[in-house]
Amino acid sequence: MILHRLMLIADREGTNGRPLADVIVRAANGVGGRLMVQLRDRDLGDVEVMSLIRAVQRRVPPQTVLMVNNRPDIARAIEIGLHLPAAADTPRGQYLLLGRSVHDAREADIALGDEVDYAIVGTVFETTSHPGRVGAGLTHLSDIRALMGNIACYAIGGITVDNAPSVIEAGAWGVAVRSAILSADDPSEAAYRLHSSLPQ
Repeated sequence: MILHRLMLIADREGTNGRPLADVIVRAANGVGGRLMVQLRDRDLGDVEVMSLIRAVQRRVPPQTVLMVNNRPDIARAIEIGLHLPAAADTPRGQYLLLGRSVHDAREADIALGDEVDYAIVGTVFETTSHPGRVGAGLTHLSDIRALMGNIACYAIGGITVDNAPSVIEAGAWGVAVRSAILSADDPSEAAYRLHSSLPQ
């Protein structure tokens, strides 16, 4: 499974009223499909989530990688990736792709025990969703990256075109963003600019 360097955390709240599937498709098209998409809409039921994912699958380029947050049954049923929050129990079974959120050494150990394919590490910088909360910083990102060995790490939290190169220099494989794409006037252009700021 190819791990693209740009990941979109997708939910309906961040789209400014636009259909989530449309925003995801525009973002994916903006980078030629080289996008990881993690659907994290906690307010939707399983049937609605599956319907949304199938609608996206039909419209994005084939190389776009789709995942669902903390719904192992759905991930297995439609053969997509599964992302686990840091506090989630380890699910049974095999998954097309498995990732976890990691904030400290204990959570890194759990992720390694799960034999994850990637980890999302943060919060690196201050975010608009949590103004005033200081980010963990680049040194923290580097420290977690060292603990994760060869596992790909995605930096999350306040990532912009300007600071994305710094998290790569600190050891991240890629970046995970939400509002930077979801809330952008042009999700396609926003995804393109972020992707262009990363190693190709």
